[in-house]
Amino acid sequence: MLKIEHTICPTCSVGCGLNIISKNDAIVGINAYKNHEINEGRNCNNCTDTIELFKNNKEELSEDYETILNKVTDLLNSADKSRITVICSGRLNNEDLDKIISFTNNQKYNLITYEYNFSKIDSDILASYEEVEKADKIITIGDIYRNNPLIARRIIHAKENGCYTININNHKNLTAYNSDEFINIDAFSEVMDTVKSQDLTDNTIIVVNKVSSNKQYQELVDFVKENNIKILPVLKHPNSFSVLEKTTPSTIHDLVEKCNNSDILILVDENPAEYLDKEIGADKKIISVNTTKKLFQDSDVNIPVRAWYEQEGSFTNNEGKTQEFIDTIQDETNELKTIRMVFDELENAL
Repeated sequence: MLKIEHTICPTCSVGCGLNIISKNDAIVGINAYKNHEINEGRNCNNCTDTIELFKNNKEELSEDYETILNKVTDLLNSADKSRITVICSGRLNNEDLDKIISFTNNQKYNLITYEYNFSKIDSDILASYEEVEKADKIITIGDIYRNNPLIARRIIHAKENGCYTININNHKNLTAYNSDEFINIDAFSEVMDTVKSQDLTDNTIIVVNKVSSNKQYQELVDFVKENNIKILPVLKHPNSFSVLEKTTPSTIHDLVEKCNNSDILILVDENPAEYLDKEIGADKKIISVNTTKKLFQDSDVNIPVRAWYEQEGSFTNNEGKTQEFIDTIQDETNELKTIRMVFDELENAL
């Protein structure tokens, strides 16, 4: 029997609604949530690709949890706490993120989050999606149309209302082809000089999904404040906004340095190989807590956990809007635990 339940897309930080279609406790497809206020009945290919990843690479329990958690407990008890590092990101929902933060604090472990050089900004300069649609001028940095199509849709609506759009990037891209003006830069270090050279209106919004460094991002934020305009950072993961609010994300340099000074790395639904040029797992014990097989395969201990669609939780999107979701499968035979359950049991064991 087919079942349809509403949830929130876990691909990026836009916060689109979608419907999970399941049969016999397994995902068989998705369709757009017609009445959702953010995507208004549309989903992009990024969403579809993510669902396919979960469908085809769902992690399975190879040993019972007691055996797995005993291995992990022995590993953690054998190491110096100051040399144990937990790495996570905005892939985690709010409830799991809160659990990881409290766990690392209580155990006195290191916590690393990486959010692609973005950091927390003041809410008064943060543009809403509605404000993007009503802007007079929009300066995009990066390829918004390719990577975040549902934000691109808002920009298209703004253009239909007479908005002038400029794209800044180091190569011609889909956003550039759909903008009134394209400014080609040799490197992203040139972004600030390019932005400063633009004529601004009182209703200018900068939409950015790529920055070269946190320093550059802070300069961009300062520029926005000084000129009394607004900015919409389009973040990488569905709950990146909460990560920026609750932690201080590391730079790549700090991340590598902390990992080099660690004996054990606990990767919580995270794969540092996605953004690091070098191997950080050499001569270290790797504990991977993951929802899909492809997330991190070279671990010493693998702890499979439930995906977002198999549990209750919430994500907070780019606008700071928190949306709750439910267990869309409700499979009573599912043996997998949630991340919160795993770390609750670990904390009790330690």
